[in-house]
Amino acid sequence: MKRIAMVFAAFVLGAGAVRAETWGTITANWQGEEQTWFITAKDGESQSSHDDSAKVIDGFTLWGNPRETDLAATGNTIVLSFYVMRGPRGKEAHGTDFYYLLSGFSDKWEAGEEDTEVSLELFDKTDTTVHVRGTFEASPMREGETTRVEGVFDVTFPLD
Repeated sequence: MKRIAMVFAAFVLGAGAVRAETWGTITANWQGEEQTWFITAKDGESQSSHDDSAKVIDGFTLWGNPRETDLAATGNTIVLSFYVMRGPRGKEAHGTDFYYLLSGFSDKWEAGEEDTEVSLELFDKTDTTVHVRGTFEASPMREGETTRVEGVFDVTFPLD
């Protein structure tokens, strides 16, 4: 029995020591309350992603977890997606989507490209990282209701 208790204690202490790495944040005013969500990873794995396989387009999915220790929360979660490409005024965001997940994708607020705007303040890509910072506005809908959300994001993705 003592051995089981020691193994259980080691597991609990070890689980508490496991921490997600924070790549960035999303801060937004959601339904009248300012909150911060965290872009996290563990061992290089994350719900958030950066894809530059097209070479002229960089795709981003920012999965904002409600707690810094979360890796893939599905409630009180913000998901902001967009593509970055060169435009007449430099790098611009296109193909934008916004989701606020209440219970995964089965219960969510959703705004497509026509209801989501992303403005880039910084796009800095080096050999080892891509740093993207900007603002967003969205008018997501759910069950016939619409709300307004405005926020900022600041994320640095490691490059493989």
